[in-house]
Amino acid sequence: MTIHDLTGFQRDILQAIAAVDEEPYGLALKDYLDERYGEPINHSRLYQNLDTLVDVDLVNRDPLDDRTNAYTLTDAGQHQLTRYAETLATLCPVSRPVADGGSH
Repeated sequence: MTIHDLTGFQRDILQAIAAVDEEPYGLALKDYLDERYGEPINHSRLYQNLDTLVDVDLVNRDPLDDRTNAYTLTDAGQHQLTRYAETLATLCPVSRPVADGGSH
């Protein structure tokens, strides 16, 4: 499965897992996504999509305790997210500083 086979929301979940500083558990991911979406993310939508990402081996799910799971990217998930970021970077030119402090 490639990043382009995923929905936009699933790609956003991969990004959230990579971005969350503390242990990336479900509610931390929901908080991250809620900040970026115009309305709160439905719990079942989040967890159904996390289950899908686990099933296609892009995300690991590891229990933290009896009620909480941590979600991390698998090597395949990290690879797909990195390739997606690289593709976006080539499509969005950014001025880069040059040695003399100017830009091009």
